[in-house]
Amino acid sequence: MLLERQGIGLAHDRLRSDEPLTEADIVVYLAHSRVTEQRASEQMDLLRRHFGDHPDLGRAVKMIAGDEDNHLAYCHEELLRLAAAGHGRTIQRTLRACALAEIRVHRDVSLAVMARMGRILGWSRTRSALLAAGIHAVYAYERLAGWHRMVTLSMPERRNALGGPQAPAPEFA
Repeated sequence: MLLERQGIGLAHDRLRSDEPLTEADIVVYLAHSRVTEQRASEQMDLLRRHFGDHPDLGRAVKMIAGDEDNHLAYCHEELLRLAAAGHGRTIQRTLRACALAEIRVHRDVSLAVMARMGRILGWSRTRSALLAAGIHAVYAYERLAGWHRMVTLSMPERRNALGGPQAPAPEFA
């Protein structure tokens, strides 16, 4: 919702309307999904590494992580298909705008959550300041170079991840 308020992605009102989506709408939707699924997949990978063998949580974490990986693979495959159909420049422009906005929102949400947790747990000002500095450092890295991982498209190993007819797609966009 925070990204939508900044004009990033396809508005929920548009998705709920009875009007058919245009190819441009689909490009925007998939580009936004590709960026947000990248972050979700990375975070679920981290949870899978730490909790994958846990007797109570492991199965759920693995299932959710697999879903995120499938969503990301689907976005890659469909965006590559649309790039081959002539939408490559629009896709790259939209991916970059989505990635930079997502990085900003992720920083803001991280700072808010960290501040709230700090108040609840009674963290010292020093600890809170160090954690905030770490969040800002991650933001700086992502803003300078890390965003590239969110805009690169490559054919996923998991082809046809969400089912349906499988069509050949180009290797690179």
